[in-house]
Amino acid sequence: TTEIPSTTTEGTTAKSTETTTSEGTTVKISTTKPPKEVTTGPVTTSTTAVVETTTSVSAFTTTSPETTVVTSKPSVVFSTPTLLTTTTTCVCIVNGTSHHPGDMVYNVTDGLGWCYFAYCNASCKVETQSSPCPTTPIPSTTAPSTTAGFGTTTQATISSTTTVPIPSSTASTTSSTTLDCTDVNPPRKNGESWKFSNCTTATCTNGKITETRNPCATVQQPICANGRKEVQVYDDNGCCFHYECECVCSGWAGSHYMTFDGKSYSFNKNCSYYLVKEIIAKYNLTIIVNKRDCEPSDVTFCPQTLTVTYLSYTVVLTQLETSGTVVNVVYMNHKRIFPAYSNPVLYIKSTDMVITLVIPEIDTKVVYRGSSFSIDLPYTLFGGNTEGQCGTCDNSQNNDCRSPNGQVESCSDSAGQWHIPGTPCVIPTTPPTTTTAPRTTSTTQPTCKPAICDLLTSSVFEPCHTVIFPGPFVTSCVSDNCYSGNKTCSSLEAYATECSNAGVCIDWRNETNGLCEHKCPSNKVYEACGSTVEPTCNDRYNKKFQADSEASTIDTKEGCFCPPGTTLFNTVYDMCVTSCDCVGPNGQPKQPGDTWTSDCNTCVCDMDSMSIQCEPVQCPTVQSPICSGAGQQLVNHTEGCCSTQSCECNINLCPAPLTCPLGFQLNVTNSSCCQSYECVPKGVCVYDMNEYKPGAKIPTPGTPSEPPLAAPSGPEQASRTTSAPSGTSGPILEEFFIPKPCQECYCSPKRDPITKLNIITCKPIVCNTKCFEGYEYQTVPDKCCGTCVQKSCIFTTPDNTTHIIEVNNTFVPTIDKCVQYTCEKINGQHVTKETKTTCPPFNPLDCEPGTETTDANGCCNTCKLQSLCEVQSKQAVMEVSGCASLQPVNMTSCAGHCGSSAIYSAAANMMTHQCECCQEATTSKKEVVLTCADGSKVQHSYTAVETCRCSKACGGNNV
Repeated sequence: TTEIPSTTTEGTTAKSTETTTSEGTTVKISTTKPPKEVTTGPVTTSTTAVVETTTSVSAFTTTSPETTVVTSKPSVVFSTPTLLTTTTTCVCIVNGTSHHPGDMVYNVTDGLGWCYFAYCNASCKVETQSSPCPTTPIPSTTAPSTTAGFGTTTQATISSTTTVPIPSSTASTTSSTTLDCTDVNPPRKNGESWKFSNCTTATCTNGKITETRNPCATVQQPICANGRKEVQVYDDNGCCFHYECECVCSGWAGSHYMTFDGKSYSFNKNCSYYLVKEIIAKYNLTIIVNKRDCEPSDVTFCPQTLTVTYLSYTVVLTQLETSGTVVNVVYMNHKRIFPAYSNPVLYIKSTDMVITLVIPEIDTKVVYRGSSFSIDLPYTLFGGNTEGQCGTCDNSQNNDCRSPNGQVESCSDSAGQWHIPGTPCVIPTTPPTTTTAPRTTSTTQPTCKPAICDLLTSSVFEPCHTVIFPGPFVTSCVSDNCYSGNKTCSSLEAYATECSNAGVCIDWRNETNGLCEHKCPSNKVYEACGSTVEPTCNDRYNKKFQADSEASTIDTKEGCFCPPGTTLFNTVYDMCVTSCDCVGPNGQPKQPGDTWTSDCNTCVCDMDSMSIQCEPVQCPTVQSPICSGAGQQLVNHTEGCCSTQSCECNINLCPAPLTCPLGFQLNVTNSSCCQSYECVPKGVCVYDMNEYKPGAKIPTPGTPSEPPLAAPSGPEQASRTTSAPSGTSGPILEEFFIPKPCQECYCSPKRDPITKLNIITCKPIVCNTKCFEGYEYQTVPDKCCGTCVQKSCIFTTPDNTTHIIEVNNTFVPTIDKCVQYTCEKINGQHVTKETKTTCPPFNPLDCEPGTETTDANGCCNTCKLQSLCEVQSKQAVMEVSGCASLQPVNMTSCAGHCGSSAIYSAAANMMTHQCECCQEATTSKKEVVLTCADGSKVQHSYTAVETCRCSKACGGNNV
């Protein structure tokens, strides 16, 4: 018995395909679940399958008609219809040999009637089958390989260890006569069909099992509007496929855009815009670009930021400038992360130049490099359901420049309408360039043709020409260099990035004569086709992220990497180290011979053992200081690993502030630690709990509150005041000299040498008995001095003459006989009462000559008035009994005054009166016509005064 190695690997992310051998034998192909290793049998071999996704031109391969092989035991008949061989999408590598999908890896027999086949399936996994051997050996076949027309893309390495089961019994070598298929489990009846695999159906015919591949619909290869090659998309079981166009949107140099369907346009405004937004939300994917406020002429540092929102994740791809160095930065839900990074939904890889974000479950990839970006979406999921500056992914450029209101406009106009609501848009001070050099096939040479742009169509980029059409990038390169003059390398970088995304790495910077050189830090070297995940000193990190990257040669990005012989320490501390053995306490690398202090230990990275060796830090012996100052205390300090002692101020130990007694004030002095306090005298006197300045009168009992009318005279007597000692607090003890009766005391400027307070001096009071006119001096019981008491009214006339009026007497000024002043005592107060006489009007001209006189007081003038009685006339409408004159009538009357008098008659001892009235003397009758309300007219007679006179008969009566 021999053991034949056979390899089966289950699980892959690649799509299935089929290959038919030249002898007409259809090889079973299946698509299985995510990578899982299955090991059977005693013999073990290691197989590494390299998944190498490519885009290539399909070739047609047909097989010979159905072949039936009869063996000594029930045989399996492989039957294959004519099929369209699909595009090779990957290869299997076994023992260093590449096998395309469908290639036979080995075909052996155990010599007992069983044959074992191994081939590379459509998922680039080595798959085995076993079946009864035919009477003639099945030749080892290799399916024709197709020619790859385009470059490779994503690289992933899958390793598996598998074994092959060996049949435990020897098969019969004679033909079975039964019509059923009994050697299968479960046994099958003649004519019975069943599902043999995802892509084939088996049928039992007269004891023979015939396997037929399920038919696939004929597929059409579309012409992609974006100029890219169509890609194959397999159905869920991995048997059949159809063609789709890739949805790739890109932007570069801050103003150049290419939509999903390949439409190029220029747009340069500083704001936040939707690049990709689902028309109908299905996968919750949104991509926003935020262009900072940068002048078009300034490209020293003006990156744009991409914000990718998917489900509950918000990923921000941006750049920061620190100390003149620009670094890629990634934020995940507002927290900075350091790629490589992965979670159950997405993963991120990065070099110092390029960030790649991949969301596997929606087959989405975003590549960002500060000045450019590329977004790759699957048509299957997002076809016809995107909008924004990247347009609608539907393989039609007609609707790529649609605005949010649904109108199709020019791209430069519609792009600005996709701004994020609520974000401020800044208009650059220099108008942006919105036109680019047109794409033309004319042979006429343009006026401006930068030589560096020719590099895009040269042999340097030739491997990428059949994968990515360079035309739009040439156009933008010419526009930037001819019209902007400040973005020499932007278009070349963008095109090289697109090529790298498609799996074609171009080392182009060395061909620009230093114009587009990327300068790396001194500890790193530039690589055009470096790994997307650089190995680090972290083994778990390498196993998680870097293993897949190493197995694929097509997933590369340019950047700065650690030179040979060194290793990147980690993604946080971006340092290249020659040894990963020593790591400091803060996670930073330590090189052999480095020393540091950690946890009060002096450590060294030992050069011989390449390990960390530590010893306790040795501390010097220091004598303790003596703390004697106020508030000073001894304090222990730990400086580094050693303790020291010092005198330090503790304000809690400082003395409390003093409360000074009256006459003293607190003086505060600042020292190095505490404040010192002292009560110093104010230079005042203290009496009865009050302070008095020098010269102030002391209000002692029995003395007036105001200074006496005469200054005190006599010898001074000093008071004595005893207070608490200076500089202390506590109750105030005062011992006063009690002044004698009728003494007056003042605060003197002299200071008591004991109490430090000013001395109070007292003198006897000398009373002043002189009083003003109208007052008289009277003594007051229990008082030192009497007081002046008012006895008369004191009155000052307008001419400033003072008069003394005794109580109940009257004073009449000589200059005004109509006024008299009377002194009255009301409620003990002397009040001067003024009485004025008001005279009637007097006009000497109205008097009869010689009759003028004054009254008895000499105040008012009187006389006998002359008679004056005259006819008065006025115009008025006469109205009688409701009838009135049409015109005013001249109406006359008597008015004036006649003589009247009241004269005392001595003979009659009474007043005699004489009165005259102004009355009419002669009158006349006059007629007037009155008009009544009904229009009738009435003749009315009235009396008119002709003359007037004064008459004693007033109204017919004598007065």
